[in-house]
Amino acid sequence: MLILAMAGCGQSPKAADKDTSTQQAIIDKANKAPEKQEFTPVTEVQEGRKNIYVVLKVLKGDYWSQVVRGLKDGGLAANCNVYVGGPYKETNWQAQTEMLKSLVGKKADAVILATSDSVQLIPTVEELRKAKLPVVLVDTGLNTKQYNAAYMTNNFAAGSKAAEEMLQLLRSNGLKEADKATVVMKVSSLKSQNMVERIEGANAYWQAKAPAAWKLESKPMVDYGDKALSLELSQKAMQEVSDLKGFISCNNSSTLNAAEAISASKRKDVALVGFDYAKETAALIANPEFKAVSIVQNQYAMGVESVKKAVELAGGAQAEQLNVDTGIKVVTIENYKAYEAKLADRAK
Repeated sequence: MLILAMAGCGQSPKAADKDTSTQQAIIDKANKAPEKQEFTPVTEVQEGRKNIYVVLKVLKGDYWSQVVRGLKDGGLAANCNVYVGGPYKETNWQAQTEMLKSLVGKKADAVILATSDSVQLIPTVEELRKAKLPVVLVDTGLNTKQYNAAYMTNNFAAGSKAAEEMLQLLRSNGLKEADKATVVMKVSSLKSQNMVERIEGANAYWQAKAPAAWKLESKPMVDYGDKALSLELSQKAMQEVSDLKGFISCNNSSTLNAAEAISASKRKDVALVGFDYAKETAALIANPEFKAVSIVQNQYAMGVESVKKAVELAGGAQAEQLNVDTGIKVVTIENYKAYEAKLADRAK
């Protein structure tokens, strides 16, 4: 599962070994890093209210700041205390495990989790359920049924939409159906159910709708949330894939670094379909010389609704396997100003 580059990039065995070693060093560093934020209240703490504890997969970036804003507003709406913590590296599922285990037998009434690893966290979540703690998932799913409710994007559908948008961008860039073209995919991890489902959705749509001469690489580039590696991978693809015409980047960090690489190269023949919204992505979308869009999720709603549901569950309500699709929106050069205005209003 440790995939750095696409098949067809022509790496030598020695180069491949070096790439694998680099990847493992990044993973080891992230997993061993003690850096995490301990549980910190994001609402005023009052006695007699339900205590909702949140463990996010990473605590930095525009995407997660919107999640936290939603958690805070959800806590105000549901009249509860909300505590948020989590690692600073999104691959550090071990830190998440420690934080979740610390809640058993303590004052937590319910737990909200955005898991870093859709498999490794299963035993810990099962422990929480045995301890009668309701578990609500946000953003990322688990490969188990041992949770009460989930608020997240339909990631297969989002991946399909990404492929659809890429086909439109390639056509608007003047690419003919007989022209050879390759589109590569980038992800932060293959241990996230979100990434796997987005890849599957994109591949399914591409196989059904794309011209035969246009190729979507089935093996994605994996950057493990590391900015330097992500940028390097984007630059490498532009140098080594002779008919590269686009990137589908399936998460925020992979997107913003692809946007940075495209902008720096000034290659207007390479389109970008990304996920989420960072300043680098916004700059590329706003530039009429390039072809770029981003699929944004409703992470604010994930935060608000997950807290409301957690309080209901803590009060005895039942919601076994309630899965709520919080929706997506495609941000383009035509509507990015309205989207940014909405974010600005929410931040007031």
